[in-house]
Amino acid sequence: MGEHADRFWAELAAVYRAAERPTLARLVALAGEQRPPLAVSGSTVHGWLTGSTVPGPGHTAFFLALVAFLQGRAAQGGGAFVARSEGGWQLLLSRARSERAQARGGRPRKAAASVVTGPVTLPTAAAGFTGRTGPLREILTWLDPDHEDLPPAGGPVTDAQCGSAAMVVSAVAGMGGVGKTALALEAAHQARERGWFPGGILFADLRGYSPRQEREPGEVADQFLRALGLKDKDLPPTPQEKQDAWHLLLNSLAEQGRPLLVVLDNVRTAGQVAALLPRSPHRALVTSRQSLSTLPAHRIGLSPLPPSEAVLLLDRTLRAGGTGDERATTQPAAAARLAELCGYLPLALRITAALLRDEPHRALDDQAQELADARTRLDAIEYDDVDDQGRPLAVRASFELSYQHLTDAQRTAFRLLAAAPGPDISLTAATALLGRPDTRRLLATLTRVHLLQSAGGEERWSMHDLIRLFADSHGRVHAAADQRDTALSRLLDHYLTTAQAADAHLDPRNDQPVSDLFPDRKQALAWFDAEHPALIATATAPCAHGHPAATELASALNLFHRHRRLFKNTKALNAAAEAIYRETGDRHGEGVALNNFGLASFEMRQFDDAIESLTGAIAIFQETGDRHSEALALDNLGGALRVVRRFGDAIQAHTGAAAIYRAIGDRHGEGMALNNLGTSLIEVRQFDDAIETLAMAADIYRETGDRHGEGTALTNIGSAWAEVRRFEEAIEAHTAAAEIYREAEDRHSEGGALNNLGLALRQVRRFDEAVDVHTCAVDIYRETEDRHGEGTALSNLGLALVAVRQFGEAMAAHTDAAAIFEELGDRHGKGAALNNLGFTLAEAQRFDEAVEPLTGAVEIYRETGDRHGEGETLTNLGNALLEIARFDDAVQALAEAVAIFRETRDRHGEGAALNSLGLALQKVGRFDEAIEAHIGVAEIYRESGDLYSAAAALTSYAIACNERWQLRNRGGAFPAKEPLIGRS
Repeated sequence: MGEHADRFWAELAAVYRAAERPTLARLVALAGEQRPPLAVSGSTVHGWLTGSTVPGPGHTAFFLALVAFLQGRAAQGGGAFVARSEGGWQLLLSRARSERAQARGGRPRKAAASVVTGPVTLPTAAAGFTGRTGPLREILTWLDPDHEDLPPAGGPVTDAQCGSAAMVVSAVAGMGGVGKTALALEAAHQARERGWFPGGILFADLRGYSPRQEREPGEVADQFLRALGLKDKDLPPTPQEKQDAWHLLLNSLAEQGRPLLVVLDNVRTAGQVAALLPRSPHRALVTSRQSLSTLPAHRIGLSPLPPSEAVLLLDRTLRAGGTGDERATTQPAAAARLAELCGYLPLALRITAALLRDEPHRALDDQAQELADARTRLDAIEYDDVDDQGRPLAVRASFELSYQHLTDAQRTAFRLLAAAPGPDISLTAATALLGRPDTRRLLATLTRVHLLQSAGGEERWSMHDLIRLFADSHGRVHAAADQRDTALSRLLDHYLTTAQAADAHLDPRNDQPVSDLFPDRKQALAWFDAEHPALIATATAPCAHGHPAATELASALNLFHRHRRLFKNTKALNAAAEAIYRETGDRHGEGVALNNFGLASFEMRQFDDAIESLTGAIAIFQETGDRHSEALALDNLGGALRVVRRFGDAIQAHTGAAAIYRAIGDRHGEGMALNNLGTSLIEVRQFDDAIETLAMAADIYRETGDRHGEGTALTNIGSAWAEVRRFEEAIEAHTAAAEIYREAEDRHSEGGALNNLGLALRQVRRFDEAVDVHTCAVDIYRETEDRHGEGTALSNLGLALVAVRQFGEAMAAHTDAAAIFEELGDRHGKGAALNNLGFTLAEAQRFDEAVEPLTGAVEIYRETGDRHGEGETLTNLGNALLEIARFDDAVQALAEAVAIFRETRDRHGEGAALNSLGLALQKVGRFDEAIEAHIGVAEIYRESGDLYSAAAALTSYAIACNERWQLRNRGGAFPAKEPLIGRS
């Protein structure tokens, strides 16, 4: 038919394929879905799709709806196609119609590929090519000779830069074996199918990274001229003349309207190809391990495949040629493991598939086991053959081609960087490792050749797993020449000293000058966050053994881990440190590590581990005569014992710690132990003793000038006052604590004091103030990046919002709190948040919805062993069940709550649960038990001085008596002789 009609049909066929070929019936039905409905026959649509007819003017509206539908389907499915605007399709259609009209109905050529009349020298496309949907679509957009609104190529390319016609180049860059050539060939073959380049498609391997000599521009120009039909006698004699002839021939093809595509593969430098690049309307596609930043090209960086696409490539390569090999499908876990061990690198996956094709009965697990040993993995990913361009089928050989082109300094840096512990490395750490002022330039060069990967805008670099193995193998050979041990020692010193400097900013009790390495606490936290994986890896790396970093990093990270609640890391580091200390016979260090291990176990609510470790630490400190450390570990042990409700043992431990501190004259330590003793006394409800003990602790803190410790003691005193319902004193104590923390500029502790202050304000019905205080606490915890504190403050804010009837905001606060605790893995915190959420839903009269979170909270409290929390939640659950008339379930829940509160000696909680239980018992007709419950409630409230609640309980008692009498006598008035006297 003609060039424009062929192009129209090729484009329509391409988007139809990318949309996964919807049925003809579905496409015809599309016409009826338009507004107003349109009509079209199946044969008409079939003619368009098969290249028999072009849509006429009467079908324009439906045709535009059709291509919009196909493009939408293709985009969702990830198919490769060139997306066109509605105007672009109208232009294509208009040209095809005009051409068809001029031809007066001549039969069209069926195959769009027949438009290509010039030579095609492309190698065969890679078998089993998969994935790369986004990059492939991007390249096709750039190759499209007629694409409107072509985007800028790495920045605008002006005529002044490139002459009268813009240079349109796509440069695909990436590490060796990542699949650059396969992607370029796939794109070039698809361009050929679409008939885009009637002038021809020429391919040349520049051998920039090859065992053979790389090719010069004149040599490649000679190849291209011969491919385009020039005879030996017509070829110019010199390389420069051949390049000139090449460009003259390109100009001639452009004048004929026959654009050409040049694929320049395996390029090492921009200088290799600059003289070969054509100008528009021609296109060039370049692949390189270099970024080629000096080329005026649209650059596409290629990374290893996503895991799912890597497994798919393995599967398709095994099946190639109709083998029917289904091992990747029938052994999915092993296939995924193989893909991971291959680093998701296409070359490694294809080599592994080739090895497996030679052994069709070998289990994938067996192959994965062979690759699991990092020491021999590179040797195992090798096949005794070469690819179609003569390159060895071996990952190590592929990387070696990049390595050979490095300078001596670059090779040394490459080898040392592989030895650095951790998944990545920062500029400052790399500078310490390499000990060179030009470290940034070396990192940039290695990144440019894709032996390193840059982490976006952050100054951090990483290595692909297989490249790290390759570099490390060279590093071990050259360890002495590289002074590898000295370099690693510099890196370990850097990590340790910087971690200790950052740690100084995190300790609110630190009254020593803070290191000037970090301007403030926020910067110190940011450094810890960025370096944390490297620090963990360093502390446990074999290279750190014998270096202080192996043990001292564990201590330097304790505060950061506590702040970020990374207690699992604390346990791991201190377990490693304890093993090193034991191995070297350092008993004191072993005790310190056990103490820290116990604290981390405590925070993870692994209380048995905590008690065992702390007990072991105490024994070591007693053995070594370190009374101070013994007291510290005793005090910590008391905290763990308190949580498992061994209150007598906890009080004994804290008392023992205080006595030791007193004996050795450590007033500050004595205050700390008394503070913790007071907390334990609160738990056993010995509030008077607790207040007295905490007051002594506060006095000691004042005496020793520890304002922060004084604030902590006042916070605990406030909690004790709240327990005896002397809320005004509690408010005064928490306010004083908050002021102390504010003066000390300890925002984090101020947030904790405000949180407790809000709880007390709520008890005296100063709800608006409580909302403000809790909101401030939430803001402080967010500011200091304490997610756990934020969750706690949100929970308390939600309760205050319930009190002012702002139920929507309260539910949002509790939901956010639950999400935070879930994120942090804090089951206990999540249980509290769910309890509060259920309570809020009940207050909003959404009783049915309240049951689910309350039931979840009960389960969590049982799981974590929090009996008191379980009792509170069972009370809330019983009340909700009572409201939705599930009376038997309510009785069971409330009876359990009463039993728990009696067990924990919480008379106030017992009274609340008992009151609701009495009401539930009335509903099920168990009036004798209900009457007994109401009498018990009245006694509890009278005992606490709450006469208002006692009177309410007696009213409930009277109602229950009346209902019982009516039941027995089938009606009538309340009997005058019921024993009410003496209970008012």
